[in-house]
Amino acid sequence: MLFSINALTIIVMAALGGICAYLANQNIAVFHDGLRPMFPAYFSKAMDRKTLFATSFALSFGLVIGFGLPTSIAGKIIIVHTIMLATDIIGTMFSENGNSKWYATAVGALFGIVLLFGMQAIIDALKILPIDFTGSLGTVGSLIILAFSVFPAIAVAYQAGIVSGGTVLVLIMLVKQITMLYGKFVVNGVTIALNSDGMALLVGIVAMIVVAARQKRTEDGNAATAFAVFSKNIDRIKKNMLILAFSGGIVALATTLLLIAEGPASLTLTAEGQYAQAAIVALGRTLGFIPLVMTTAIVSGVYSPAGTKLIHVPAILFINMGVMGMAGSFVTGALIMVVEVLLLGFIAQGMDKFPGMKDLGDNTRTAMSKVLDLALLVGGMLAANAIAPSIGYIWVIGLYFLNQASKKPLSTMAIGPIGAITMGILVNILHLIGLFPIVVK
Repeated sequence: MLFSINALTIIVMAALGGICAYLANQNIAVFHDGLRPMFPAYFSKAMDRKTLFATSFALSFGLVIGFGLPTSIAGKIIIVHTIMLATDIIGTMFSENGNSKWYATAVGALFGIVLLFGMQAIIDALKILPIDFTGSLGTVGSLIILAFSVFPAIAVAYQAGIVSGGTVLVLIMLVKQITMLYGKFVVNGVTIALNSDGMALLVGIVAMIVVAARQKRTEDGNAATAFAVFSKNIDRIKKNMLILAFSGGIVALATTLLLIAEGPASLTLTAEGQYAQAAIVALGRTLGFIPLVMTTAIVSGVYSPAGTKLIHVPAILFINMGVMGMAGSFVTGALIMVVEVLLLGFIAQGMDKFPGMKDLGDNTRTAMSKVLDLALLVGGMLAANAIAPSIGYIWVIGLYFLNQASKKPLSTMAIGPIGAITMGILVNILHLIGLFPIVVK
């Protein structure tokens, strides 16, 4: 590994793991963009803590094992997904009440230290099952961001009719396609690509606001009250600005110490000592993720422990600048996080100026819930089928209808993730008794 293990790096990795787990446990910030939209359902009691944890596990575990750890080992720097997706899981695993938050923080800190000392050992320990299904679990969340960009069109359909909703849906599809074709720019020989799903989601939300704003004004003309569904989410994030600033500082410091990298491309360039190029690549990825992170934060009230990822850009440039560079990195990262949160507040104030938003909150929550139900169910089916092509679909479809017939059914959102995880366990049991042979490809 490029980093050196000493007292400072141990403390920083422990702090990084601990703060990220704490933020996830207290429902303040999570790293997975697909997990963030789940929180409105949790806040409204439509989803319980066990379901939130199961969903977080299914969304992130496969990515940690199948992407994060191998990429980190190959690049000799820990890619940020490895620790922050894992701390999403750790944070949601514990109750947010009482002393449980400190248990989550301690486990997160311990995980950070374990990563520092033995990434390969973790991979080996998690792949001891005869049939390794962990890589397929990432498929559970493969449709979330794609499907989530549709929710504004559904909300508009509830609010203004199917024609308006269909128009917004077509607009979302066009923006996604146009961004995919023309959303790439070259700066100093480095290709910067806008995130098509993030741009589609951003345009969809703007269209949803415009459609709702064109409707009849509320009786008292108080648009700020009518738009409380978003402004309250912004206020919730702003309330935690100080701890988010600390998180931003720690993430930046860990980047400067070569402990973490924001993405595979910048990781490779950083490992090669090409810091300016790595910063440009990181900036390009930031431009792509700004719409996605900020819009999911606005509609959920939950931010990211790394913000829009912009904190990595100056942090890379502070590498090898000694103590002053480390101090500058921490301070700059903290300030960037504060500015990002304040920009969310600025967006909320702009939104408050739109009138006629009386029913937008209920329609938005309903649309998000229905879209996520379907995305996770289909994602779970795809993951289960990848694990066991002969019986995977049958298992998840069966669980779905059995759950519907249950006297105390689980949230539909949980069926896909639970189905994929239990399918992985089942195929290993079947293998041990000779009913699921390993096929050599």
